[in-house]
Amino acid sequence: MPPGKLIAAVAACLALLAADVPAPGHILQTDRNDASDLEIVGMASEISPGAIRYVSQKWLLSLPQITVTITDDENFRELPQQKLSVTGVYLDVLENSLGALPGADLLTALCEDGYRATFTREYVQMHRPILALKIDGLPIQTWVAQTHSYDPGPYFITHADFTPSFNVLSFQEIPKVPAKIVRLEFGTTEQVYGAIAPHQKGASNQQVIDGFRIAKQHCYRCHNMGGYGGVKAGKSWSTLGTYAAASPSAFERYLRNPKSIDPKSTMSPNPEFDDATAKALQAYFQTFATGAPR
Repeated sequence: MPPGKLIAAVAACLALLAADVPAPGHILQTDRNDASDLEIVGMASEISPGAIRYVSQKWLLSLPQITVTITDDENFRELPQQKLSVTGVYLDVLENSLGALPGADLLTALCEDGYRATFTREYVQMHRPILALKIDGLPIQTWVAQTHSYDPGPYFITHADFTPSFNVLSFQEIPKVPAKIVRLEFGTTEQVYGAIAPHQKGASNQQVIDGFRIAKQHCYRCHNMGGYGGVKAGKSWSTLGTYAAASPSAFERYLRNPKSIDPKSTMSPNPEFDDATAKALQAYFQTFATGAPR
């Protein structure tokens, strides 16, 4: 083959190979192009600190999909007898596809209402949560318009099956099923959970440690410590701490039956919390009260 034709043939082959490799920015968009685009931030390749990137629903649907039947997801309690077929992508597959950095051992899902769900690497490996993209074979928006009075989309996380893997006192691990997800953030457990770790004074107190283990699983979804945790409840960690210190008995009643203290409360009741569990949470939060020794 003449040298000129050989060079042209090699160039053509390289061009074909390049066509199969996403160009920089092809997966992660710098601007929102559609209302269904999902925000991606944090420790992932091609995302600089503080930057917001977006992925399209079309790209998410191009990932390897899994279809499962769910029967016990609190987002669908109004349909207690109805089994739903959900199609989506496993969270660990999504993390790898988005180029999560090796040190990113925590994925946080931020919801439209300020609710945040944190997924540790251990949780993802054990429970295999799924980012749902379709219900009963239909786009979530289409399914909602046809059959449902509650809209969990455009994205929510669910499980094919969930078996609690641990308990702390009377608190048993609960499935993390955030709905109306608008952002996924890659970070570290050290940074996110470190913000609410027991202070030095309480670090060796077993009651405080138990309270922390429960709070980071349960309370952190709706209550925040600075820029971490949820803001759905509108009450910060220090606010809860001051309440626990100033009115211990009312704090315990609020944990079990929020409406008995505040009729307008939207917090879910926890009647299963025994005295030891309630007092562990009280002891832990008291360490965050304004003026509490650190």
